[in-house]
Amino acid sequence: MKLSDIKGERTLDVIAEIIEPISNIAQDKQAAALFKREKAPKGMDARSFAIEKLKNAAISLIKTHKNDIISILAAIQGVSVEEYTDTLNIAKLMHDFVDIANDSEFIGLFISAQSGTSSGSAPVNSGAEA
Repeated sequence: MKLSDIKGERTLDVIAEIIEPISNIAQDKQAAALFKREKAPKGMDARSFAIEKLKNAAISLIKTHKNDIISILAAIQGVSVEEYTDTLNIAKLMHDFVDIANDSEFIGLFISAQSGTSSGSAPVNSGAEA
């Protein structure tokens, strides 16, 4: 399931549940490298580059952010962390991980967390003192 598949009021619930784990990962430079969009180096095809990048960053991501990953995937699936963990196996993890890694809306949210920016409107200076 992708973020774009989540509709209605549930959207707010999911965002509220994934903000903290996304922030935790975004603050870890090695783990965050997995989500940074980059072109393949000259002489390397995109698939080989993606596999190499996944190998280098995913090991750290999985080892150091296991709870964050499970929290994110459970929220997107609409189940509790316990329910998600009880059904977790290698095939499910790979499928869900690939879904989220290819979700442009998730990547956009993740990149916003890394840069400290938001996709909302810029604040307006009303001239009033706080």
